[in-house]
Parts: sequence; C-alpha cells; structure tokens
Amino acid sequence: MVSAALSVLIPAAFAQDVEVYGQLPATRLGCECKSACTTSSLFQCDVAEFCSVKSKHCSHGQAAWSVTRGYYDWCEHKPYQTYEVQSAAEKQNLLLQKVAQNGHPSTYPGNLKLLTTILGESVRVSFESASDVFPDNDRKKLIHSVGVTGGIRFTSHGGHSYTGLFKGAEHGLIRLSSAKQPGKDGFTPGMGMKFLRDGRKSANFVAMYTLDGQECGENDFFQHEWSNHIPLTDDFALQIVAAKFWQASYCPLKVGLSDMASESDTEKAHKGSFPYKLIFVPQVESKCDCLDYSQCLSNLASIKPGTSLFEVYALAHPGATRRAIGNVTLTSQLLTSSFGDEQLFFQHQHMEDDFAIHPEWLQSLAGSLKEECGMSQASTSVPTIEKGCSSPFKTQMLSSDATIV
Repeated sequence: MVSAALSVLIPAAFAQDVEVYGQLPATRLGCECKSACTTSSLFQCDVAEFCSVKSKHCSHGQAAWSVTRGYYDWCEHKPYQTYEVQSAAEKQNLLLQKVAQNGHPSTYPGNLKLLTTILGESVRVSFESASDVFPDNDRKKLIHSVGVTGGIRFTSHGGHSYTGLFKGAEHGLIRLSSAKQPGKDGFTPGMGMKFLRDGRKSANFVAMYTLDGQECGENDFFQHEWSNHIPLTDDFALQIVAAKFWQASYCPLKVGLSDMASESDTEKAHKGSFPYKLIFVPQVESKCDCLDYSQCLSNLASIKPGTSLFEVYALAHPGATRRAIGNVTLTSQLLTSSFGDEQLFFQHQHMEDDFAIHPEWLQSLAGSLKEECGMSQASTSVPTIEKGCSSPFKTQMLSSDATIV
C-alpha cells in the first residue's frame, strides 16, 4: 500500500485516492508538470489535457511553447504500479471497501452544466487513462452521475475461442445508473463493468440499451437488452455529446473488447480471441419509478448477492448470429456510494483497437457507418490531437457522405 505521507506530496488537483492512484501525471515527452493538467479551447479545442512544464528539455524531446502557457506538453495517466501489482482479489476488495465507506450518493448536473462542462473537457481521458479512479479531483461524472456499485463475476459457458477474461473472471465490479437524471421524460439505464486482473490494469467496458433511454411506463430497470454497441440517437443534445466523443474515437457509439481478451500487457489480442459485440440479456427485474430515483436505487440494492444479472451473448463478427457465452452474477450488495459516483472510473476502449485487429469488420460497415458508428467516417486509428478542432459540432452531427479514412 501507499504510505499516507505520499498524499501530502501529491497536489489535490491530481490523485483523488492515493491507494488506488498515487502518482503525478506523466507527459508524452517525459516532461515534469509544474501545473495541474487542464484543457483549453486554444489548444485543439479542449481535445486533450496538457500542463505547463518546468523545463523545455524533456526526456523524449523539447516541449512546445505558447504565449499563454509557456512551455507545455500533453498529459498522460499511466498505470500506478504500486496498486496494479496486487492480485485481482486484493484490488476488488479495496475498491468495494471504498464503495461501502462512502455511502452518500452524488447528484446530477443540470442539462446546461452538462453540455457546457463536457464540451470543455477532454473525453480522451475516458479512453486513455489507465486507472480505476479518476486521476484528478476536477474530473466528475457528468453522465451516469448517480448509481449503485457492487461486485460481480463472469462465468464462461466454454466452447468458444475467446481468451483472457472471456474464459472467466472472478473479480469484477459493476455500476448501474441512469445516464441522465430520471424525470417525467423517462430514464436511461446503463452500466459500467470492470474486471480486475492479477498484476496488471483492469479491463473495462460500458453498455446501454440506447442513449434515448426508456419511457416511464417501462418501469423495469432491466426492461431491455443492453450492449457495448448502442444505436444512433435523434436527440440533438445527445448528438452534441456524441460529436464531442469524436475527439477520442471515430466510432463513438461502440467501445472495443479486445483488451478483455489480452493475456498480458505486452501481447495484444489476436483474431478470433474476442467477439465483435456483446449483448446482455437481463435475468432479473427491478422496479424503477422515473419520478422516484432514490427508491429505484434502493430496489437495485435489494438484489441479493448470488443473483444472475445477465446472460451474455456474443456476435463473432458483424451480422453474425448471437451465441450465449456466459453469465454475470452479483457477488456483493449493490450500494449507493459517493466513491462509486465521483471517483470510480471505467475506461472506455477505442473501437479502433478492435478494427485494427479485424479491419474486415470495418470494411463490412462501409455502407452503414452513420448508423453504426455515429459518424460518417471511421478508421483503424484514433483521431490525432491535431484533429480536435475538426470535431463535427454542428446542428447535423453527420455529414452526407460516408467514407472510411
């Protein structure tokens, strides 16, 4: 564990929980930050976090310079080895202890605050930060702000070629929440899943039914099947949020799964070792009154450990028939928690990682990229920082022609 004295050395603007992430941010050139990591519309339209650095001479080159910031470099949040070297069981136990110790839920931001704040943040942090908590105190959950968190395991049915955690995972966390604040116009159930691994960082993904959610009349939190691929929305505000995610991924409606299949940090997954898509078929019901979200969360908290939450189906490739590969079981009580709401972090994997291993998947979507990815272009590589200001913030999120770049 980290010495308590280390918390004094780490500015409050950085690590929230030094037991889980107790280190200062790194930079791409190996510079030393002298300020907190931040974003600015002047730096590629808030695309990535950067910091002012102590010296222009960095380990891997010379820092860039600007009139307003002096010498600066782009921030990175790398794995915190003091925490990561522990076993999956130890890390799960630590995280669940923190969930249980912080039992007061957070609150939802207003719609205006959500839009203005998220447009000024770097969504690349959601994809690139290798941590189980947000690496800085200023980062908040602007969507899925209030939920419940508990332990899970994934039990594989076997008989498939998928590797890594797809063969089974005993130590995981699930967070169930509504993407927007429930109200008379309904609610938007979804989840983040995190599977801890011995001696290396966790694998994570998120899943929902749809960005548009469900009406109040559909008052079962588990009314619909969920997936790590979600459909396109017609809601303009949600389109703007999705367009912001274009700064991190050309396919913001999907998150990848290849990291789940990797056997080590040095060896990436290979063809056939992970599916294209997962579908989560609920095995449980939980009443959710969209006008009483507190009771909705209490109902979720009443689900008993040992309950099967989802039967998991996989599509091997676009257009494939889905096949059951396992189930997700709750292993601890689901709890409301300020730690779960404000600090626990679920990394999103770029869909580009999966496309790079399976470029034929991307080719098969060429005629339907708008519907499948939410954008009219997609790639086997993620957008560069320099593309930040070309993100399509406009009334029509999608352009009229579909191309693969």
